[in-house]
Amino acid sequence: MKPALHMLSIVLTLPRAALAFAFIVLDRAIATQSLLGLLGQLLADAAWIIPWGALGIGAGVLLIALGGLFVQIRWLAGLSVAIVALASAVALLTLGHSDPSLDDVPFFVPGLVAACIGLWFALTERPHGMNVLST
Repeated sequence: MKPALHMLSIVLTLPRAALAFAFIVLDRAIATQSLLGLLGQLLADAAWIIPWGALGIGAGVLLIALGGLFVQIRWLAGLSVAIVALASAVALLTLGHSDPSLDDVPFFVPGLVAACIGLWFALTERPHGMNVLST
């Protein structure tokens, strides 16, 4: 049950993380403030993303997904999902170029659920020697 819950949190996180990544790339390109600069920056980013970025992102997602299958490192995989979910929410809120409103809440709820699942795994599945909450 716990591996399926972990995979669900990954599935809930991936679309927002991809959108946040696209916003970051577009924000970098728009910051050049010229059409040629925009195209040049998009081509430079694509030249890096195609051979290395896609490979690294795919390997990272695979490692996080496989980490949820093993009891010993499930806490670390859950923490990784929570960090990605929260970082993508922050990126979408800051780079969205619009004022957040209550109409945006349904879009952010799945990411919040994924972050809660990841934090729950991080708190409940960590080894006994790593008890941070007790003194």
